[in-house]
Amino acid sequence: MKPSTIKVQSLFLLIFVNIMWGLSFIFSKTALSEGMPAMTLAFLRYAMTAAILVPVCLYREGGLRLGRHAPRALLTALLGITVYYHFEYSGLQRTTASAASLILALVPMMTLLYRAVIRHEHLSLPRWGCVMLSLLGVYLILRADFGLGGTSLSGNLFMIAACLCWTGYILLTPPLMRACNALRVTTWQSLAAVVTLAPFALAEHRSWTPISARSWLCIFLLAAICSALCYLLYGMAIRHVDSLTVSLTININPIAACVAGALLLHESLSGSQLAGGALILLCVLADSLWQNVSSTSKNQA
Repeated sequence: MKPSTIKVQSLFLLIFVNIMWGLSFIFSKTALSEGMPAMTLAFLRYAMTAAILVPVCLYREGGLRLGRHAPRALLTALLGITVYYHFEYSGLQRTTASAASLILALVPMMTLLYRAVIRHEHLSLPRWGCVMLSLLGVYLILRADFGLGGTSLSGNLFMIAACLCWTGYILLTPPLMRACNALRVTTWQSLAAVVTLAPFALAEHRSWTPISARSWLCIFLLAAICSALCYLLYGMAIRHVDSLTVSLTININPIAACVAGALLLHESLSGSQLAGGALILLCVLADSLWQNVSSTSKNQA
């Protein structure tokens, strides 16, 4: 299969994954609003994820060992799951699902600043343009109904911390996925998450209440689709897509969350929000197209 075809397929996988992750804000907010403690929700989500992935991995791969890559896998699990969900769910308890997802649009800028400032990379003007226009799209969404003054400051700060964690996950995970099988890595990460989340969940035992059927459904959707399936597809896709493009696709999250909020939580979407969402999608596609054109030009040269 041609490299350009693989990149296009990987981009569509990333779009699907980020739509589902946008919906995950709705599922998580629903469970949290019914009284489930934050880290207990995270633990149940990944306990169920591990229960799904371990048998599949043992059947297809014959084992779970990662050898010398285990420390990096543990670090990505701590950063991208344990610590990330502490901040995300703590933020969701203090702000709306739509506002929380919108703040994730900071990820591309954080990735860009890391590459430009820490790694001293030269980024082309079209790529800078895509990031800036995507942020303009986020501004159009924010200014409509979810201005910073309308949400909890502490919730916003928790979500910004979650953005930092996810930026680190994006930068650390691709080498791991290129070196190891994606299914094995994803399964190993889910098991590591269960172990590292357990103490925090147990610390919340005084806040435990009976879990409703709707909350169990949300946990199942979070585990089976948003974690097991999406992390696997994500791991496969990011091997073939530039890290900035990967971070730009994060901006699909708020679109999915706002649409789901309108349909499921009866939130209204303004013309400004729709325009901002369309601009974000165009930036993701334009960035991917620019990368393909640049890659083709270099190969021909």
